Amino acid sequence: MAWRSCGGPSCQQARRTEPHFRRDDHPGRPLHAVSITARQIIPMKSHVANRALLCAALFGMLAPAWAETPPTVAAMQAALDQNLGDGLSVSKVSATPLPGIYEVYVDHKIIYADRAGKYMLVGQLIQTQGRRNLTEASLQAAQKTDFSSLPLADAIKTVKGNGSRKMAIFADPYCPFCKRLEQTLQHVDNVTIYTFLFPVLTPNSKPMSRDIWCSPNRDAAWTDWMLKQRKPQPQASCNASALDSNLALGSRLDVSATPTIIFANGARMSGAQSLAALNSALDQAGR
Repeated sequence: MAWRSCGGPSCQQARRTEPHFRRDDHPGRPLHAVSITARQIIPMKSHVANRALLCAALFGMLAPAWAETPPTVAAMQAALDQNLGDGLSVSKVSATPLPGIYEVYVDHKIIYADRAGKYMLVGQLIQTQGRRNLTEASLQAAQKTDFSSLPLADAIKTVKGNGSRKMAIFADPYCPFCKRLEQTLQHVDNVTIYTFLFPVLTPNSKPMSRDIWCSPNRDAAWTDWMLKQRKPQPQASCNASALDSNLALGSRLDVSATPTIIFANGARMSGAQSLAALNSALDQAGR
C-alpha cells in the first residue's frame, strides 16, 4: 500500500500542498486519483482542465442553475464504464449550475462529466459570485461524519482544560504533518481530543502504534513520541486489535489523508491546520 501524509490548511483541495492519500494500486499516486490517474484522466494538464471549467462556467451563466435532473447512479456508472472500461465506482450523481455537466462522486473524489460520460472535467468548480468553492462544499457534505458513532474507546483520549470542545484525529506516528498538528494542539485549550492511531505510512508505523497503544499511559506515550521523539517501552503482551479496527474504520469513512480531523458537528479537515483554523472549527462545531 502506498500512503503519503497531508499538510496545509486545505490539502483536500490540493491547492497548496499535495495530500497524502490512501491505498493505491499504483505506488506513488494518490488514492483520490487511483481510478482517475490510472485511467488517464488526471494526466491532462491543469490549465486545460481549468480552461474547460471556465468555458463551461461561461455557458452555464446563460442557463438557470440546478434545473436539470441528473442521471441515475447506475446510468452514469454504465456511461463511464462504456467510455473508460476501468470500473470506476460511482456512488452519487448531482446536478450543477452548468447545463449538461453533472457532479459525480467517484472513488472518494468529485469529478464532473456529461450525461453520456464522453467528457470529463477534473478540478475545482468555483461560484464566482461570493467565490464559493462548490467542489469543496460537496466533498464536505459527502464526507460528513456522525461523531457520536465513532468508537471512541479505540482512540487515545486527551483532555485539555474543561474538555468542552471535541475533535477526533486519524494520525500515523510517522506522519510529519501529524507531528506539526500535534505541536499546534499544545496551544488549543478546553478540548477533548480522540486520536485514532492509523498506521499506514511506513512499515514501522504499526509496530510504533502498537507500542504507543500498549503503553500504561497512552496519551503521554503519544505526545512524547510526536513532540520529543521518545520511543515508548515495548510491552510483552497487549491487545492491539484497536489498530486493525481503526484501519477498517478509516476505510469506511473514506479517510484518505493523514492527519484527518473530524469535529463534533461532523465537519472534516485534512492536514496540519493553523491554530486559528482549529479554534474556529471547534467553536463552530459546538454551536
